[in-house]
Amino acid sequence: MGVRLAILHYHLRPGGVTTVIRNAQRALAGKFDITVLADFGYDERPARSQAEFLAGAALLAGQLHDRLRGVEVLHTHNIGLGKHPRLTSAVKLLAERTATIKVINQVHDFPEDDRPAQLNALRDCTGKANDAFWRGMCYYDLPNVIWATLTTHDAAKLAARGVPSEKIHVLPNPVDDEFFTQPPTSRAELQEAKNKLAAFAGRHHFSFDPRKKMFLSPMKVMVRKNNEEAVELVRRLQKYQLVVSLDASSATDRAYSEQLKKQIRRERLPVVIGIGAELDNPLPLFHLAHAVLTTSKMEGFGYTFVEGWLCGKAVIGRDIPEVTQDFVRAGMKMDHFYREFDDEAVRGVGAFLARLPRKLIQHNRQVVLEKYSLRAYARRYGKLLAAF
Repeated sequence: MGVRLAILHYHLRPGGVTTVIRNAQRALAGKFDITVLADFGYDERPARSQAEFLAGAALLAGQLHDRLRGVEVLHTHNIGLGKHPRLTSAVKLLAERTATIKVINQVHDFPEDDRPAQLNALRDCTGKANDAFWRGMCYYDLPNVIWATLTTHDAAKLAARGVPSEKIHVLPNPVDDEFFTQPPTSRAELQEAKNKLAAFAGRHHFSFDPRKKMFLSPMKVMVRKNNEEAVELVRRLQKYQLVVSLDASSATDRAYSEQLKKQIRRERLPVVIGIGAELDNPLPLFHLAHAVLTTSKMEGFGYTFVEGWLCGKAVIGRDIPEVTQDFVRAGMKMDHFYREFDDEAVRGVGAFLARLPRKLIQHNRQVVLEKYSLRAYARRYGKLLAAF
């Protein structure tokens, strides 16, 4: 049996971090004895005092200690985001009291980065605003704790918040290459997916033409995903239609989505939103797509930048230099992405799509397999543990 590893997150509901955890489990299977602790949920309620808050955190730390008997490594995911401040504090208390457990704190998102609700939950966790207190439990240095970020840009941000740079390691998300490199879907399955798309579009008053080339945005509708830009690109290119996999989930994003859907229906734009929720297998959507489109303005890692290449599809859209600089260093060719959405960007996308470069697609596919696959993640993980 390998090293006993516990992965800690708030929950395993569908979402980005859950996908990461599932992929990591697959990548590390056979080399580690893995336990997942994901039944804590969210708890953003402020305490009445600092003493009450610390008492609650100590109780959780005790529960963690009991559940981690025999575990050698605890890998937390996004535990400092402000979704459950008592759990954040509990992990630090556990690391302070139990030096035999090695802790990897992986940061996916920072509460300071346009997440006011989470930032306020941390600031007010003891009943009154206390910046020094929350920062001390989110960013710290202990002998048995190292930190992981998804990008070199995030590593620099974490160091700026007080974590020693030598304790920070870049651990990109694993991509499920075993799934995305499956043979192309059969014609019958593709036709079935088209039929489902057409039926879904009809029920939800969207426009879908089975004969028209399609972009896929494999993501949720979210303000930071900047989906309105994708809709505008399709409107201006005219030759294409757009499928966005999932509709919004949070209250803010639902309001954004409703406005976007009103525009789409009013102008009869060729856009379908939300079909992914009705499909057991998303792969046919990738194989139906002429290209995968991302217009996001903020990502921690950005699966959309890498998944499509594995299906032999070009990935196009908006560049996010703080994320894509790592992909470029790894060898990916991304010169066709645009920084600003303007007439020149639209013309560039149109020209690129008119003659899709098969060599570039194959090149980037190979980079993803070598640097971001499940095997690549397992190799990086071994090096990460050697850092303790």
